[in-house]
Amino acid sequence: MKYLITTLLFLLAATLPACQAQQVRRLLLFAYSEKDPDLITQRNWLHTDSLGVVERDIWIAVFTDPKTFRRMYEHHGAARDAFTLVLIGKDGTEKLRSDKPLPARELFDFIDAMPMRQAEMRSKNN
Repeated sequence: MKYLITTLLFLLAATLPACQAQQVRRLLLFAYSEKDPDLITQRNWLHTDSLGVVERDIWIAVFTDPKTFRRMYEHHGAARDAFTLVLIGKDGTEKLRSDKPLPARELFDFIDAMPMRQAEMRSKNN
C-alpha cells in the first residue's frame, strides 16, 4: 500500500503544471531496484511520518530503473548502482543530496531551517 501511495504521489507530481510545480518540495529517490535496502529504509521512515511529509509540501518521486529513467539519473547526477536522495526546494534548486537514507526527523529539521519554510511556519501561526 505504501508503495502505491508513493507511486501515486510521483504520478501527480509529474502531471502538475509548471506554475504549480514550484508549490512543492520534491524529494527524488534513486535506486538500482525496488529491493535496494537504502530505498526500503527511506520509504519506511517517510511512511512512518507521512503527516510531516504532507505538512512540508513534499512530493516524493521514486526512480528504480536506471535504463528507463536514464535522463533523470543523468540530470540529477544520481548513481545508477546505488541509492541517491535529492531534495529540490520550492524555488527549483537542489537543497540537499545524500547517498544514505535520512531519518524523517533529520530531513524535516533540514527543511524547517530553510528560509522559505520559516516564512511558511510564521504565516501559518499568524
